[in-house]
Amino acid sequence: MGIMTDVLGTAGLQRGLLSDQIYSMIKAMIKDSTLAPGEQLVESQLARQLQVSQAPVRDALKRLAHEGLVSHVRHQGNFVASYSAEEADQAKVARVELEALAGRLACGGLQADRRRDLVDLIDRMHDAAENGDLARFRELDFAFHRAVIEASGNAYLPKMWDLLEPSLRSMHVLGDPAFTGDWHEVADWHRGLLDVLEGGDPEAASELFRSHAAGTLLDD
Repeated sequence: MGIMTDVLGTAGLQRGLLSDQIYSMIKAMIKDSTLAPGEQLVESQLARQLQVSQAPVRDALKRLAHEGLVSHVRHQGNFVASYSAEEADQAKVARVELEALAGRLACGGLQADRRRDLVDLIDRMHDAAENGDLARFRELDFAFHRAVIEASGNAYLPKMWDLLEPSLRSMHVLGDPAFTGDWHEVADWHRGLLDVLEGGDPEAASELFRSHAAGTLLDD
């Protein structure tokens, strides 16, 4: 976990915010797969590496467990959550519905800066496709979808996305390495999503986002 120590070395942890900052850091590392599903999180080891007491680490892990990102196994400890086939299927269903709702809510209401961000993400997807950089493409794909979730204007949807994202990452739902098609075409699909958001038909936006989400899942 040397990476974790390095991150904190530049984070300037403030005593009163220790738990929040440790929580945010571990959450980010779970989301970007630095911490893999099933990996053990040892409270005493984390505290020692972060040079803090165990209390804020314990608080952060409890919060992550409450959100479903960490699993607490009695007599064994805390582990990065892993997902059964049934849980994976449920995450897929939830993702489709969440994206459909976000598409409906975001349609017709994109702010200029949000639109610029989405256009930039699509351009960077094309660059990543040109360079064959799948890892970067995957991160841009996640960033695009989360930006649309945020553009919905509903403060609860990003929280719901954050609960789903680790399971989506573990299943390679976005940026599937088994995909053998043209990644430029995938970037163009996102241009189509942006176009429908700029239109005036929320139901059309909802259906396009629904079909996009369903169509990029592994078993579709």
